[in-house]
Amino acid sequence: MKKSFSMFMLAVLLAFSQVVCSQKSSSSELLISPEKAKPGETVTFSYVPGDKNLTSRDKFMLYVYSYSRELPEVKSIELKKSGKKWIGTYQIDKNAYGLVAKIKLDRENEDNNQGKGYIFALYTPDGKLIPGHKAGLALAYTSWGQLVGIGQDLDLALRLTEEDFQTNPQIKKQFVNSYLRLLQAIKPEGWDKKTQAFLDEISTQPDLDDSTLTTLYRFYAQMGNQEKAMAIYQQAQKNPKGEFFQIQAVMQLQSIQDSKQRIDFFKKFQAEFPDSKYLESIIGMITQSFFQEKKLDEAVSFLEENREKVRPYYFYAIASQASQTEGQTDLALKAIDSGISLLNDQLKNPEKFKPAYYTFEEWQEEMESNLRPMFLSLKGNLLIKKGKTEEASATFKEAYEITRGEQAGISVDYSKALLQNKNYAEAKKVLERTARKGSANQELMNLLKQAYIGVNNSEEGWEKYQKDIETTATDFLKTELKKKMTNKPAPAFELKDLQGKLVKLSDYQGKVVVLDFWATWCGPCLASFPGMKQLVEEYQQDPTVAFIFVNTWQDEANKEQVVKEFLEKNQYSFYVLMDTENKVVAQYGVSGIPTKFVIDPKGKIRFTSVGFEGNTDKMVKEVKLMIDLARGK
Repeated sequence: MKKSFSMFMLAVLLAFSQVVCSQKSSSSELLISPEKAKPGETVTFSYVPGDKNLTSRDKFMLYVYSYSRELPEVKSIELKKSGKKWIGTYQIDKNAYGLVAKIKLDRENEDNNQGKGYIFALYTPDGKLIPGHKAGLALAYTSWGQLVGIGQDLDLALRLTEEDFQTNPQIKKQFVNSYLRLLQAIKPEGWDKKTQAFLDEISTQPDLDDSTLTTLYRFYAQMGNQEKAMAIYQQAQKNPKGEFFQIQAVMQLQSIQDSKQRIDFFKKFQAEFPDSKYLESIIGMITQSFFQEKKLDEAVSFLEENREKVRPYYFYAIASQASQTEGQTDLALKAIDSGISLLNDQLKNPEKFKPAYYTFEEWQEEMESNLRPMFLSLKGNLLIKKGKTEEASATFKEAYEITRGEQAGISVDYSKALLQNKNYAEAKKVLERTARKGSANQELMNLLKQAYIGVNNSEEGWEKYQKDIETTATDFLKTELKKKMTNKPAPAFELKDLQGKLVKLSDYQGKVVVLDFWATWCGPCLASFPGMKQLVEEYQQDPTVAFIFVNTWQDEANKEQVVKEFLEKNQYSFYVLMDTENKVVAQYGVSGIPTKFVIDPKGKIRFTSVGFEGNTDKMVKEVKLMIDLARGK
């Protein structure tokens, strides 16, 4: 689960020298020519992969993200083999402040310079760094860096922004929102005075655009300076159709609770601002009000009427809620069919619907391999509910084939439908394939046993077969984990525990440490805790292994009390350290929680595990294998 003040929240700790001019990793090399490239110029990229197994490839796809003060725009470039290098050309946007790139190696893997991204500064004709390069790059460390493997580092982002401001004060008004939000998030010493001084400085400048006026108005209002907020409001009156008043209208909509009144407001807004970028947000807000009023039929009709500005996922959200409501199965199926139809239409017109910051391949993958199977899986379960097992089986089969059998939940659902249709052989094949890849839990193994008996007309040989499956699954997981092993120094830190004792990571030298970042509001964190409890209890008598739960991104002022009450209520005997200032989470480059780090006895990070996919048995197995591998077993 992610929590941030911007669209994507990720984290990574980078040294300044790497941020400004890093163009190579220890294993691979990506260079740009000319070295001091300029906006609008055509440049050549040359790539040398560090992995010798890749040297037989004819080509690679290079994704180049061009950034300024907004979300970046990405273009894919084909790099073709030329001697010992892979080369491709790219024309830089004339308004770009800098470039960040990554190389797509295959469907599952990419070279993002070991989590740093390949970063390229741009230069003026006289060879100076483009004003806005550092401040624009800072946005990668607060928002869009996930796209290139870079995560959140708010301290670095603030430092980059202030360095750019000092060298190029004329760019300040381009980065008002990002700078003030950084000050607000980090709250460095004197941040309130800095904020006030910056607001006053920018508000006196001429020709401020609507976006800047909106930010100034919001921050003045937040700081209680109504006089200056109203002065900004009067200044914005010069452009009554601009972004300032569009945002004011959206804020007004938030105070309207009735869905019918919201629709009337939407029609008026659309007539007044037909090209507003906020139309989609308003549609989402209205859809949410239908949810709250349980008017799902009306929600579907509303989305159908505005499908040109709707994301397919909205239909999935309605279908999911309807599927849990008595008597709404047919409505849920209708919403699914509408969502799939919209998904198909959008895939046919990527120029219109694909966000500029996604490559076509990534966007298509998200739509086809993630969203479509979600629709199909839900549809299959609804068809089962209606007793249409054969149709359900065909639907699950489509989802299973799209995901290449890699989603255990879909495999289980598909096998259930197959078993209901007495297709034991196919069910056994599906379940066995999933189990051998390490995704077996008790439910899956029970289904596999049912399929095994159905195929063999007997339980004879089941125990030997089961043991073979489990051995193969363990070997598979271990092999896959070995591929993901790292050898990076774990950043040193010291934090207080819930008793106020100061604890250092170095206190655990010589032990394997499982470091788990979490928060009480994080659903996936809490879902993972029964499995983590099982692990803690299993290793509690092992002095060579330590589990440390780092609470972070906790909003409440009384963080310690909130955490103590949570642990007591759920009877978790976890050892918790409090990252109250969110410093350590940034040090470790955490992009979302839960995130676990397995640190070996020499203080090296050997594994990083992000998220929780819902399979407790698999998570427990993986963590145990990670501990063994970190020990050198």
